[in-house]
Amino acid sequence: DLASLTEVWTGGADCPEAIRAAFEAKFGLPVLATYGLSEAPTVVAIDPVEGPHVAGASGLPLPHLAVRIVDDTGAEVAAGETGEVCVAPADDRYRLMLGYWERPEATAETLAGGVLHTGDIGFLDGDGYLNLRDRKSLVIIRGGANVYPAEVERVLQAWPEVVASAVLGVPDERLGQRVVALVQPAPGASIDADALRAHCLENLARYKVPERFVPVEAFPTNAMGKIVRAELPGLL
Repeated sequence: DLASLTEVWTGGADCPEAIRAAFEAKFGLPVLATYGLSEAPTVVAIDPVEGPHVAGASGLPLPHLAVRIVDDTGAEVAAGETGEVCVAPADDRYRLMLGYWERPEATAETLAGGVLHTGDIGFLDGDGYLNLRDRKSLVIIRGGANVYPAEVERVLQAWPEVVASAVLGVPDERLGQRVVALVQPAPGASIDADALRAHCLENLARYKVPERFVPVEAFPTNAMGKIVRAELPGLL
């Protein structure tokens, strides 16, 4: 009996829009998005309870925080432009973390300039909604162009025969990196690489389309069920 259920929230990882739609169709409630990290702490942006939810976005920054998007030089970029998500208190009633325990160098880097450098890549749209693309450390640079694994993974997981996926870059002498996808087939299914490639070409720029699709039986995961990316090269 879910009669008392009034709000449903998601966080910790990207939630496909298809899952949001399926949940709302079955239970009559929208799934509201959030974004946060322990260093902030904790929630940075949330969907307004009364809506709207913007597809692909993680809500609006909370009023006690100032969220900026900066380029590699630390300069703030315009709305709609992609860069690193940085968080600072909006006034002196709130503060960020004190630092990482016994890690002064990491603390100095993360809190450089008195703001929290999250290591996440994203943008603020014209209405102020925060859109995340991926971790800065995971970005694949193919021939000088940025490829965000999370964007490619969303497309892969819209394919009915794929239950989970992970995209990574592999070294290449000419391009720097090439895009490779590890894909876990749904139970009883097999991966048709040609069909999956055609699906990707319909939904991604050509340079973002994986050049190899490597089937895996299962992904290594941590206690929270997230894929342990450090172990992915061993699956190739």
